[in-house]
Amino acid sequence: MKVMIDTNVIISTVLFPQGLAARAFQKSLYLPYEPVVCDYIVYELRKKFNEKFSDRILALESFMDLAFPYIKIIATPNFEVLEEFKIRDIKDRAIYRAAVEGGVDCLLTGDKDFLEALDLGLKIISPREFLELY
Repeated sequence: MKVMIDTNVIISTVLFPQGLAARAFQKSLYLPYEPVVCDYIVYELRKKFNEKFSDRILALESFMDLAFPYIKIIATPNFEVLEEFKIRDIKDRAIYRAAVEGGVDCLLTGDKDFLEALDLGLKIISPREFLELY
């Protein structure tokens, strides 16, 4: 099962390594799951840490050095897909697009814009649901 891990789950994992998002992230690293991120998520991680958590950039880079060898990084398509317009936050649309193009089974996220979007044709799941259901 291919699981795309959204930016906010990774941020929470880095900042709160004993938290709920971190437990879901860790679970996604093991079979039967195949963890995936897109190159836009990698860009967004670095940008958010530079803007909001500049004192923790080293923690992010260390985390990425350890975790990302186990995560497939896919390209974010430049073309738009019709369903992405159901997502309020324009920045989230690239992540959705990459998930669809990458054949992802579910998107692991805490982002309300994703969790509240309807009929995206992609399973959107919170860290809590991921831990409870899978």
